[in-house]
Amino acid sequence: MIKKITFTVAIFFMAQTVLAQLNYVDNSSALNNPTLYSGVAICIADMNNDGLDDMVRLNDAENLEIEIQETNGTFTRINIGDVDSVWGMTIADVDENGYNDILVGGYYNDLKLVLANSDGTDYTIITLGGPSIFLQNANFADINNDGDIDLFACHDEGLSSPYEGDGAGHLTYNSDLIEAVSTVPSDNSGNYGSIWTDYDSDGDLDLYISKCRLGVTDPNDGRRRNLLFQNDGNNNFTDVAEDAGLLPFAQSWSANFEDIDNDGDFDAVVINHDMTSMIYVNNGDGTFTDITASTGIESELLDIVKGIQVMMEDFDNDGFMDIFITSRDDLHKIFLNNGDLTFTDATTALPASTTRIQSGALGDLNNDGFIDILAAHAYGYNNPYEERPDQMFINEGNSNNWSRILLVGVESNINATGAKVELWGAWGMQIREVRAGESYGTQNSLVNHFGIGSETEIDKVVIHWPSGLTEEYLDINSNENITYVEGDGQLGVSESNSANFSVYPNPADNELIVRYNSDQQFENLTIYDVNGRTILEKSDFGLQHTTLNVSALKTGIYFISIDNQSMKFIKK
Repeated sequence: MIKKITFTVAIFFMAQTVLAQLNYVDNSSALNNPTLYSGVAICIADMNNDGLDDMVRLNDAENLEIEIQETNGTFTRINIGDVDSVWGMTIADVDENGYNDILVGGYYNDLKLVLANSDGTDYTIITLGGPSIFLQNANFADINNDGDIDLFACHDEGLSSPYEGDGAGHLTYNSDLIEAVSTVPSDNSGNYGSIWTDYDSDGDLDLYISKCRLGVTDPNDGRRRNLLFQNDGNNNFTDVAEDAGLLPFAQSWSANFEDIDNDGDFDAVVINHDMTSMIYVNNGDGTFTDITASTGIESELLDIVKGIQVMMEDFDNDGFMDIFITSRDDLHKIFLNNGDLTFTDATTALPASTTRIQSGALGDLNNDGFIDILAAHAYGYNNPYEERPDQMFINEGNSNNWSRILLVGVESNINATGAKVELWGAWGMQIREVRAGESYGTQNSLVNHFGIGSETEIDKVVIHWPSGLTEEYLDINSNENITYVEGDGQLGVSESNSANFSVYPNPADNELIVRYNSDQQFENLTIYDVNGRTILEKSDFGLQHTTLNVSALKTGIYFISIDNQSMKFIKK
């Protein structure tokens, strides 16, 4: 019998009262091209599949470049070329060849997919079909959970555009994936920030859209009412923003979701322009409570009247998610989490000479286990400052420990977008979610970063893959970069420890050979997928071995069962 294991224990961190040291230094001179002016759209992701975070930048918001992080701390430049004025950008391996691809777009200038070649050394620019839009934010996510990367593109002046991926590098406009219409009838414009997240912890991806429409003053106008599309598990989406308590009735620019209280679900920060930005705690029942007034930073949030992006990472590695906000007209902000749902302004951790940061991307740009910042500057909303080139701020670190975990999907999409990673230890449990594109116009590293404070031992890592598979890994070393491939862990599906047969090759391509380890005759063989569905059955097939044709099976993880004994195999 195949069974799923569900983990239901929730353990809370004890509040810490002493903030760990945080300090950034400007290391922009180390960039291969320190004179670029990106504007809003910048990204951090591993582009050459060497395990190091790289940077994707723009020259004057138009000419696309990649800076590859080398092991010696230098960067190598790849100039891709002109992609026209870019407002939004996101990154994922759309054709599943092992190298990440780039999606860019802007003001009615076509969405463009920049595909990496077979070794990640060259790129081809492909123009997508579909409606012409004014792109704001974009996300790569497996919207229909078929194992392939899809695209969601926010449209400023009309209905947003979903594209279905086929896993081979093709993205086709498909309005049936999700129709993100406003609950209050409107022209469906005003779509700015977007994020795909499992806010209700039911195992599927939901969508939150921050809405803002210039000149619209009625808070009930559908063009500026934020949307929270809840997924029912069958890819049917319903707006529940008001019922969930995530409708601020404001001109909202962006939002982000992370677990700020370490209770196992995702809380929210929403950036507003005509009222204070808000911090919401997830109640665990599909609803949220506004706790802004009790966070200790309400006045600072009120002062940010032109916020652009909000991102959350553990900057000081103390085990609590911190907040980073960029801004158009006001000062950017870093708020450190005190561990008790209050925050402390730590913006002075950045050099005093730092000019206002309008856009940022987060990742580890010197591979030391601490979160660094790629910053860009602009006037208006996306006009690069020629006197303010991009900056790279390196986190000087402290004595706190960490873990960085990269996921590779097999049955799930290759980037494992939508996967949730739990890190367990003496502190209890922390949780992260893999996302490609979030907040507004930007993307952070696809690596899941955890700070664990002074602790050195990690009890286990639990991964909830988009495919429905749950895996567990034990005896994890701290202060290491780790990669987990779907199917390699201890499974949340029962597997016999001493099955009386073996299978090879594993992974299999077209044929799978089953060989028995005794003279006993087996009569019935069944292959299941990870959800327990019967895929193939065979009877009366001989004594010692048999060959199964598995060429028709989709790439993924399967279980072969003979007389109640089961064994895992992977179809390539």
